Amino acid sequence: MSDPVFERYKEALKQGHLALLRGRPQDALERYTEAAALADHRALPHLSVGSVLLQLGRADDALSAYERAVTRAPEDPAGHAGRASALSALGRPAEAAAATAQATAIAELVARRRSDAATAADEAARGAGPEALLESAEAQGSGGKATAVDRFVAAADLYLARSELDAASDACQRALALAPGSPAVHLAMRRAAGAGSAFGGHRRRRARTRRLGSRGGRLTASGTSA
Repeated sequence: MSDPVFERYKEALKQGHLALLRGRPQDALERYTEAAALADHRALPHLSVGSVLLQLGRADDALSAYERAVTRAPEDPAGHAGRASALSALGRPAEAAAATAQATAIAELVARRRSDAATAADEAARGAGPEALLESAEAQGSGGKATAVDRFVAAADLYLARSELDAASDACQRALALAPGSPAVHLAMRRAAGAGSAFGGHRRRRARTRRLGSRGGRLTASGTSA
């Protein structure tokens, strides 16, 4: 069952978009404000409120709305770009330039992360070994933590495919150190644990078969000599 509050939020946002398209910014502002009240933790309605306020010449209020958006989504360049526009409208060029630089830096970081993720997927598709993925994960540093985690998990799966359980477990642990709450990491650890259990059972069955074979050989030898 869908969340009724979320459905109201989506409808308010939709009506705001439609009002803006029809050239009714005041109506749009009312609907966006309603959406922001219904989902205050989301950056999007605050961005929308800021955009309309700026169109209406209310730069001070627009700046406040954009700052709320930045607080809720600091890694979204749109909020910083909105702040830059509001600050420029308020005649604060130095602050506007700083906000623009921040928006640009965040946009470049987001683009780099997407590119890194695509590269990792391409490497996996081309059959790059787990060692290459580990090396590229280590090269990410703190700025590319999400990409590094993805690559450690991919390396763990490749090690599992090669039945290198210790190496797979090590890759999982390195991913866990970066993202202890990541569902993807915990699923990878479950896969490694499951593979370890299966491998252990296979080894025990082989050992039992060898023991039985050895006993059968001794019995045959005993019967022959008699």
